[in-house]
Amino acid sequence: MRKLSDVLTVRNTMFATVSVLVLLAALITMGLLTPFIVRVSTGEEILLDAAYFNLRAALPTLALVMLLTLCLLIGSAGKKEGLLVLGLGIAGSALSVAFSPFSSLPVNVSFPLLAVAFFAVIYRLLSSKEKTLKGTLRRAGSHVIHLGAVLLLVGIVFSTNMNLEDSAVVPLGEVGTFKSMGYSVHITNITSGIEGEPYGGYSGSAYVSTIDFDVYRWGQPFDSGQIKYISDFKWQQSYTETYIHRGLLEELFIAPKSVDTKAQTVELYVRKVPFMTSLWGGFYLMVLGVLMLFFSDSHVGEKGTPGNGLSGNHYSERGSQGNENENNNKKKRVSKKHV
Repeated sequence: MRKLSDVLTVRNTMFATVSVLVLLAALITMGLLTPFIVRVSTGEEILLDAAYFNLRAALPTLALVMLLTLCLLIGSAGKKEGLLVLGLGIAGSALSVAFSPFSSLPVNVSFPLLAVAFFAVIYRLLSSKEKTLKGTLRRAGSHVIHLGAVLLLVGIVFSTNMNLEDSAVVPLGEVGTFKSMGYSVHITNITSGIEGEPYGGYSGSAYVSTIDFDVYRWGQPFDSGQIKYISDFKWQQSYTETYIHRGLLEELFIAPKSVDTKAQTVELYVRKVPFMTSLWGGFYLMVLGVLMLFFSDSHVGEKGTPGNGLSGNHYSERGSQGNENENNNKKKRVSKKHV
């Protein structure tokens, strides 16, 4: 029976990480293709929401995070240290589930493991020492990609499982309060009318209701904004212009679900999504890491190829001259023997 130390190698953990990543990509691809296949085969329209993907991708994603942690640590800190850090992450997940600090089971389970993975990436990034620019770019680029992937997962987990949404009908001049989010919206103005180029028997192409409002956060002035509810005559459909406030820890969305121009009321839809900055920041870090790898390869191509080519030519010329001299000496020795 093989020892754990023989099985737990960088090569094996990397192979397992790639295998789980391929499995996760296959599950997501199947989910994306299922509505198309059903529509082509049966003609029915189906919609797979976030819950469908979360249910199927949760376990592979957690396995991917744990394998990534091991892969990063056993190659730099050691096998025992890597297992110890991973064990702390698993114990933290168990404690988080028991005490439920985030009031969400997926977040309680995944956050300690993601925190451990974040630590592993930072440790590997800081511990790597390269003497050449090529090595520094290549090493740092790969770890920046890992860091971006961890932040991307943090953003996905929090934004998917901890977003809050609510709706309420708010009259003009009144305040709609959304206590669970800590926000309240004061409607200051509602104007409606036909806008755009004339279409058909209408003097414009759409009937537009414009709503101006003030936003308060925990009772304090926060921001002012404007949203629109548009009924298009040409396309016979309605759409909205949404208010979005992007912050460091959360994003706030406000949109009109409907507008009653006679009663001067608007039905507001409000949604708060946490950690969207982490999601976008992780994506941009992954792009940055890919660019660093690209520049490291281009640097090698520009600096190394000409030098290698010249040295190779010199070497080949010297080698050919040496072979000619050696052949001439052999011919002389042979001729002397015959004499």
